[in-house]
Amino acid sequence: MDSNPNTATGTAIYTNRKRTTGENPGRFCIRNLIGYGSFGLFFGCLFVACTPKEPAAESFAVLSGFELTRVAAEPLVKDPVALAFDEKGHALVLEMPGYPFGEAQSRIVVLKDTDGDGVFDGKHVFAEGLQQATSLLPYKKGVLVAAPPYLLFVRDDNQDYVPEQVDTLMGGFSTGNLQHNYNGLSHGPDNWIYAANGGNDGAPYWWPDSTDQMPLRGQDFRFQPDSGQMERLGESSGGFGLALDPYGRVFETHNMEHISHLVFPDTYIAGQPLLIGHTLENISDHEEHGTSRIYPIGEQEARINHPEQSGYFSGSCGIMYYGGGAFGPEYENTVWVADVVLNLIHVDKLQPRGASFSASRLLEEQEFLASTDRSFRPVNMTVGPDGSIFVVDMYRQVIEHPEWIPDAIEDTLDLGAGMDQGRIYRISRTGSAEPFDAARFTSEGGLLESLSHPNQWVRTTAHRLLVEQGVSGKSLKQLRTLLTAGNAYAKLHAAYILKHRDALAETDLIQLLATENRALQEVALRLAETRLDSSTALAGACIEMLRSDDARVRMQAALSLSRFDRNGTAFQDLSKPFFEALLDASRNEPDDFNSAALALAAREQSARLFAELVNDQRAPGNLLASLALQASQEADGALAVLGALPESSVSIPDQKRVIQQLTNNVNPGWAGTLETPISRLEASGRPDLLPELAALRKRLRLPESEQFLAHSQAALVQVADRSLPDSVRIRQLDLLELVPYPKKAGVLFACLNNNQPSQLQQRALRQLANYPGEKEIGVRIVSMWRELSPQTRRYAGDLLLYREVHHDALLTGLENGVINIGEMNFDLERRRQLLWWTEDENTKRRAEKLFSDSGVSNRGEALAQMKPALSMQGSAQRGKEVFELVCANCHQFGDLGAQVGPSLTDIGRKSKETLLHDILDPNAAADPQYINHRLETTAGSVHMGIIASETDQALTMKKIGGESVVVNKNDIKSFRSLGTSLMMEGLENTMSPAEMADLLAYLQGGSAVQNPEP
Repeated sequence: MDSNPNTATGTAIYTNRKRTTGENPGRFCIRNLIGYGSFGLFFGCLFVACTPKEPAAESFAVLSGFELTRVAAEPLVKDPVALAFDEKGHALVLEMPGYPFGEAQSRIVVLKDTDGDGVFDGKHVFAEGLQQATSLLPYKKGVLVAAPPYLLFVRDDNQDYVPEQVDTLMGGFSTGNLQHNYNGLSHGPDNWIYAANGGNDGAPYWWPDSTDQMPLRGQDFRFQPDSGQMERLGESSGGFGLALDPYGRVFETHNMEHISHLVFPDTYIAGQPLLIGHTLENISDHEEHGTSRIYPIGEQEARINHPEQSGYFSGSCGIMYYGGGAFGPEYENTVWVADVVLNLIHVDKLQPRGASFSASRLLEEQEFLASTDRSFRPVNMTVGPDGSIFVVDMYRQVIEHPEWIPDAIEDTLDLGAGMDQGRIYRISRTGSAEPFDAARFTSEGGLLESLSHPNQWVRTTAHRLLVEQGVSGKSLKQLRTLLTAGNAYAKLHAAYILKHRDALAETDLIQLLATENRALQEVALRLAETRLDSSTALAGACIEMLRSDDARVRMQAALSLSRFDRNGTAFQDLSKPFFEALLDASRNEPDDFNSAALALAAREQSARLFAELVNDQRAPGNLLASLALQASQEADGALAVLGALPESSVSIPDQKRVIQQLTNNVNPGWAGTLETPISRLEASGRPDLLPELAALRKRLRLPESEQFLAHSQAALVQVADRSLPDSVRIRQLDLLELVPYPKKAGVLFACLNNNQPSQLQQRALRQLANYPGEKEIGVRIVSMWRELSPQTRRYAGDLLLYREVHHDALLTGLENGVINIGEMNFDLERRRQLLWWTEDENTKRRAEKLFSDSGVSNRGEALAQMKPALSMQGSAQRGKEVFELVCANCHQFGDLGAQVGPSLTDIGRKSKETLLHDILDPNAAADPQYINHRLETTAGSVHMGIIASETDQALTMKKIGGESVVVNKNDIKSFRSLGTSLMMEGLENTMSPAEMADLLAYLQGGSAVQNPEP
């Protein structure tokens, strides 16, 4: 291979290297960017080793066809957390040396490429003393800086990077854990600036008037410095970063939930009750157990907390929509997310799904970029002037905030390691980077032309400059021309710039609504909102959009029309076609978000729309429930909804949902108005509705009905009658929901027996959870613990842990060995429920005797005995033999072994330390799914193993060796948990540390042993 590590760019490229982990050749380009030194071999990839004066060498895997270039490193840049390019193409880097304790303030440096080789080689300190700043954004010949508790404006009127002054624009943002301060400043195409809440919240105000605050209430927000407007945007993910697609749609990320979409902003809701709690939706289609699998490379470190999250998203941040236009069509509509814990960058492809989107991984079982350097911490990304992606690497040994590091572990870590380091990388498609042309931004003509550019950064920058500098009369005409003759991007920007100049005509909007581009139709609908009342033609065109074949356009039409003034002339003229269009949209399979939007649009017509749809089989229950919730704001509306139900064809589950929504919102003062229709429903022969109607009566302070009292009394008997069908017993249990606890306690606890239908067990447990003051519930659950089914035991454990009244019972069960400590899944947060977050000092003392903040360990001596294995160089080939001898009887690894316990095929994502702990201390954190059970049949047979599956009729038990036994529940004499993992303790007595090292080597890289390369 021909390479020269001493090139001017300081890079060396190595392509088509086949890695030792089984990937296809030619799939990855491995590249190290140190600049000089000798070659070495590491993780199957060539890299450039450093001289002692250089930082430790990195090893990266990046998708073939792309180049990774390190364009800046310490001492040029230190502790970077954000990067932005101004209109001159200069890189402004925000440094946060104070992370995590806030001991030093942030600053902005301007990076320079003096020799034009694409690598920064100089810097200029632009601004210092910026609090613990998280984000920066070019603005009016200066920079906006998110510097909690402030929003600052660093003024640079002559753009010489020597600030004239620093203005405080806003105050009131909360400070705290630096990971959760507000962040993500972004220009929207609608002339607003968007920001992510971060989780610390606050009540911002325009400086210095703190009397007019806007409590964030857990929401992201947007603002306009010129007009002094600010508004909450919608539910925040609480993460670091915010991504806007070209049309202003918002995407967010936070730790385990790596990609969410804010389907529509909170401004439309305006305090109205909705069936959905908020409009932030997790759109990942590749979730496993609540998070997404990702694929780090190299040997993994032990997790400071949550070892079960190894190999899954847990530190997602720096979300970015790729709009650079330089990577090819396959990268259009992609969102990029970093995982700062696992040292990688993940890419998802967006596809429409109803009113929202679905995010699918672009690459299967690999990531676009990953590093074996555990200090590689990609915290942020941005698209640059050339369409490349610039990755901000904070480069820290420890990135987790100390708040979430157990104290004993924190004492062993150097939290400051890396505080004097940091890197910036550029990802570019080989041969595709376009040189930056700063001249395009120096004339109005160049700015207008740039609105059509394929690079979103170029378009956004040109848009910003046109708004900030003003537009001449001639350019206004050219903008209007772009509305018809430009590409979709030009039309988008032209419309918003014209709107800013009050030069967007109603005819322009009607024309934009007629375009075939659905995203532009959304934009036109949003722009039309303030003009609906003054233009019948425009309002009529928006109404027609309710019939669109695109779910998102229909939703936006409903949202925009929700602002239609009902008292205006235009609405009076169009009320009939408006209602007819609402009906058509309601019959077009609305999802939850469309249902919410239609209910908001219907407003005072919700009851009427409900009555029209109540017998329409095409109307989904979520829409009917949404309309009922809206209608219940007025007594007449609630009356109309209840009056329509007795003669309707709506299913019983959907009728229940409707009644539940009425219960959530009706005024107790309406009892006289609503009692008659409630009585009519109770007399209609639908006993399944009685619990919901009883709850509605309770809300209205009406006495219980005779029907409910009679049926609930009978239900106490029928729930316990095993001769009845399970479905009947479950319905009867629901009738007991409002029966006082003392009357039904015996029945509920009888339902928890493991020979009862699983649904019955879980619903009984759910009712027991409704009585937080009944201390005896916890005591009785602990006494039954070993007889509970695995799934019920999982829910019961949560009830004991999260209801403080039951902590005494839980701790007693743990102390007496009735509950095995591993069955409680005591991860960091669950441990802290007992160690930190209770005010009961006795609870804390008792918990400290069972475990520490650092974790649960039952077998410290065994772990100490085998610890030397961690420092040995094991043989995966010999480890395969150990696995076959010791583990294969219960575990499957690839094609080897029996699958009784959990499959170990994917176990290499865990560190050796975690694997050793799992092997030697299997009961420290045993998944309830793999707890050993003893079952005796009425015929006298005894079986021991794990519960592989459970139905209401039978249990399937899997024994050591893989044999399965199916036992009918009617044939079970006794069934109890043994409280321990099926995996036995004491494996350290069957192997030497060297053999354990071999086993660990096999588990971490065994696929290469099972399927050796030819």
